[in-house]
Amino acid sequence: MFGEVVSIQRLEVKFDSAPTLRHKQLYANGRMQVRVLVLISGGDAQANEVSLHGHPAMETLRLISYNGARPLSGGWNVETRENRYAHDMAGGIARATPLVPAAHNRITDPAEPVQVYEFWVSSSRPGSLQIAAEITLGDEVFRSNGQLGSDSSVTLEAISPVQYPASHFSLEKVSESVIHRFDAIHRYSLGLYADRRSIHLLDWTSTQVQKDDEYATLFFASENIDDSHPGGRTYCGYMAPVYGASATIRGPKGYVGTPVNQQPGNLTILSYLSPDYQSQPVRDQVFELTVFDEFGTAHWLRIKPDLSARAFKLV
Repeated sequence: MFGEVVSIQRLEVKFDSAPTLRHKQLYANGRMQVRVLVLISGGDAQANEVSLHGHPAMETLRLISYNGARPLSGGWNVETRENRYAHDMAGGIARATPLVPAAHNRITDPAEPVQVYEFWVSSSRPGSLQIAAEITLGDEVFRSNGQLGSDSSVTLEAISPVQYPASHFSLEKVSESVIHRFDAIHRYSLGLYADRRSIHLLDWTSTQVQKDDEYATLFFASENIDDSHPGGRTYCGYMAPVYGASATIRGPKGYVGTPVNQQPGNLTILSYLSPDYQSQPVRDQVFELTVFDEFGTAHWLRIKPDLSARAFKLV
């Protein structure tokens, strides 16, 4: 069958929205992706449109710059897998579960004459780029930049990401539960509100701790506090896993499971209070972390323990 393919009959680049839309913006943070589709088909000797699924030429399919016909570079990056962040400037919804990457970037049935492949483009610096596609069939190169074949492209404009000060973030205690008779777990919700709406927070990282995706990550352990009542003699602070309705804490008395009550688009912080003396090494520094909003933009925050209130606050 592949011996009958003598040409590339269709090579089109488009967005997944309105057919007439040829220009989109994204934030230049290296994480926000825009979905770019390539529609492609082969032609046989009778000029019939045929599927190229499984053809060796498909291994050469790539996105290129419209002017210059070079692979994407200069801060521009292309992936075949989607990440968790919003792909449109209008924003997205908070992901309640981890994103399961697709096995491949083909989104059509193999038998369909026109095959559709998706690519995910991001940029780490501001600028504009017109994007075309290229494929090599045998010894012949086909491009959609109007030079060697069709003329089809889209343009992406990467703009500086919006940075929000700490004043736009909130850290509020939302619930409390008592365990082991006298020990208690408090739950705090870390959120971002700006531009008259809640902007979802989807992830975090820190150079001070090793993030644990399965257990709650310990970031603070108090010293023994003299005034043990009513707040407890010691307390610890944890970042809850990003996903899931419950978390497991490696606490002073072993493993403790607790509901997270995660609010969509917010991150959860847990504190464990106990009347017992501290049995683990003290970690009393201000916690510095980076949170990532729904667009993939990084924001730097500092969380300080309040010993007298047995609580945490943003500083």
